[in-house]
Amino acid sequence: MAALLACGSEKSISERIALAEVAHYLESNPVYETADIEYGEVKFAQKSDAEALASYENLEKGGYVTLELLKERKRFLSKDSTFVYLIKLTDKSIPFVLEKTDKKATVKTFEYTLDDAGGAHIEQTGKNRAKATVTLTKKETDFADFAKKGADNNASFTKKTYSLRFNGELGWEVTK
Repeated sequence: MAALLACGSEKSISERIALAEVAHYLESNPVYETADIEYGEVKFAQKSDAEALASYENLEKGGYVTLELLKERKRFLSKDSTFVYLIKLTDKSIPFVLEKTDKKATVKTFEYTLDDAGGAHIEQTGKNRAKATVTLTKKETDFADFAKKGADNNASFTKKTYSLRFNGELGWEVTK
């Protein structure tokens, strides 16, 4: 009987049950932001790509990539130089890499976790259905430098609404 109560065997939903179900759902369906990074032979201009090169150097310090200078070319009568680096992803970067092609990798820049303290706003939409709006806090990864700069990066959290449905055998569960 205790197991049924923990799963939410009642058709009325509480904030505690909604948060537990959303947390369970997020374990297999994490929320994150991504960006593409280049690897392999990558060319950098000293001035215009200085920020990108600094981001790669930070990843190298963290052990996520290795950088090997292949070519350095000074332009005649110019203050700008070009560099070609061989960039390799290390095993430490595996948890952050979602997709990989020959020259680019899609990596997690920010991960979102459920803010239990923020609670949940619950709206019962029917006898067996409800919507729970929860707060997800934003945590940056070591790849955050590659995130697109914009309006999305002005908050350290996001609000997300999940649909829940009551199942007679399992109790409440997230459907989306």
